[in-house]
Amino acid sequence: MRRHTFVPQFLPVLCLLLVPGCSDEIVKPRPATPAWIVENATFTLRGVWGTSGSNVFAVGDEGTILHYNANTWSRLATGSIANLTGIWGSSGRSVFAVGTEGTILHYNGSAWNDVSGVTSATLLGVWGCSTRDVFAVGAEGTIVHYDGTAWSTMNSGTSANLRGIWGSSRNDVFAVGDSSTVLHYDGITWSSMSSDLASPISLQGVWGTFGSDVFAVGDKGTVLHYDGIALRTMNIGTSANLRGIWGSSASDVFTFGLVPYGGNYGYYSVIRHYDGNSWGDLGNGALFALWGPARNDVFGVGAGGTILHYDGTTWATMVSGNGPYLNGVWGSSRNDVFVVGQDPNAIFHYNGNLWSNMPSGQGQYGVEIRGVWGSSGSDVFATAGVSVLHYDGISWGVLNTGASGFWIGVGGSSGNDVFLVGDVGRILHYDGAAWNTMNSGTSENLNGIWGNSRNDVFAVGSRGTILHYNGIAWSSMSSGTDSWLEGVWGSSGSDVFVVGGEGTILHYNGTSWSRMSSGTAMWLNGIWGDSGENAFVVGTGGTILHFDGTNWIPAINVTRQNLWGIWGSSDGDVFAVGDHQLTLHFTPP
Repeated sequence: MRRHTFVPQFLPVLCLLLVPGCSDEIVKPRPATPAWIVENATFTLRGVWGTSGSNVFAVGDEGTILHYNANTWSRLATGSIANLTGIWGSSGRSVFAVGTEGTILHYNGSAWNDVSGVTSATLLGVWGCSTRDVFAVGAEGTIVHYDGTAWSTMNSGTSANLRGIWGSSRNDVFAVGDSSTVLHYDGITWSSMSSDLASPISLQGVWGTFGSDVFAVGDKGTVLHYDGIALRTMNIGTSANLRGIWGSSASDVFTFGLVPYGGNYGYYSVIRHYDGNSWGDLGNGALFALWGPARNDVFGVGAGGTILHYDGTTWATMVSGNGPYLNGVWGSSRNDVFVVGQDPNAIFHYNGNLWSNMPSGQGQYGVEIRGVWGSSGSDVFATAGVSVLHYDGISWGVLNTGASGFWIGVGGSSGNDVFLVGDVGRILHYDGAAWNTMNSGTSENLNGIWGNSRNDVFAVGSRGTILHYNGIAWSSMSSGTDSWLEGVWGSSGSDVFVVGGEGTILHYNGTSWSRMSSGTAMWLNGIWGDSGENAFVVGTGGTILHFDGTNWIPAINVTRQNLWGIWGSSDGDVFAVGDHQLTLHFTPP
């Protein structure tokens, strides 16, 4: 359900979103046919691999695969929404990525193809010694092998979750996992290896220079080293839960992880480095994977889409992560789109090519921005709790409305006819000269507003509240539901749609409201259309519905993230926004 907390959230801005000319820019793919594509997102990245410093792949949640060409990171189309956990390739024309529900993707140098099917278990790591000899490991002891023709399952001899795999050759492969599990493959069978660990530890990663110089890492600062004879623990001076290990040589080894503090209230990150003699501190970064072609050209990926680069001396941020959740979207055209979100300065603008961050004028201690609407690209309003923001085509600033309230929704028919709705039935109207408080006749929270004209306006809110304004006064309408209502839109005053909790969609035909079959029980948060035969609804769990004039039809396998707002241009471009800075874009034929 929508976040309805009316308490100001004093949150720092965690990310700048794709500022033109900055290294943060991630180029998006363009589909050949109509489809929803990811414009922006800050999904966690869990694996990285490449053939050189100018040909690097990173994989992560929601089917994310990014590619770096020495200048920019670009988002590659995968057709998958699985969380991808690992990546390895034999060349730039044969790359494998693995993930949840047995997902295996293969890249042939031009496109990613789904080659799943050998298992339904979540796969957590992948490694190979050639295109015809690839191993993947995962949940409940799963090991699968590719021989260049087909994938097949292998007998691991364990039911422990296996989290990492590496080898020096096809006859010398190591896999690690939960319960201190270390397995070795000699080209014929997998066998268990013992270590000097006193208690069971979840081992997360494994890497080595050759078969008698292998490192495995895991929780509580655990590092095991295999010298060809025995697995022995190393003291590396940290209690971090280590997520992975990688190196360029025996004297250049990196491990990284998170140290919990304050109970379960938070973590701080560590990166440790081994020079062949001792382990030392090498900075911090919430990383899940490292890879590089050389000791002075190392890429790290991790939480919230973070990408770091190490030049042998210092770490630099290539892509900053942890972007805000996005609440609303509106535009004057396909090349002039505004998006607002959960942080006090989370306003982003799209010019048809690039997204840029816009200062909101609230400063650091404002509240999240909930709704956005404008009469033109130089007359845009946004609701930010107790504040109302306005963009005049040059900059954003805070308006003095002279009224108190927690404002949630905004809409209108022109710059001289603007309505704000908010908590306990508050409605505020701007006539081009002044803001005036209106009597709504309700104390319910109001979440959305839309009007066909200044004399035909609808507002919706909690417990099935629907109000109508006829240009003189607001009156209550019978909705026939007690559901929390979130959004309202119509093609005319006699063709109006309302969406809300538990899959609620209501339709008004000019006389009465009736319930429509949505086919979902998900919370529906926003609606937009360009006619009564072409409307879109978004909601929790990645719900996207399209109305063709007769039925609501779900979009399949677009995202699993909660979506909070939707808007489209008259020429058919549609934008939807949601959690993890997700912006989806649908382009017409």
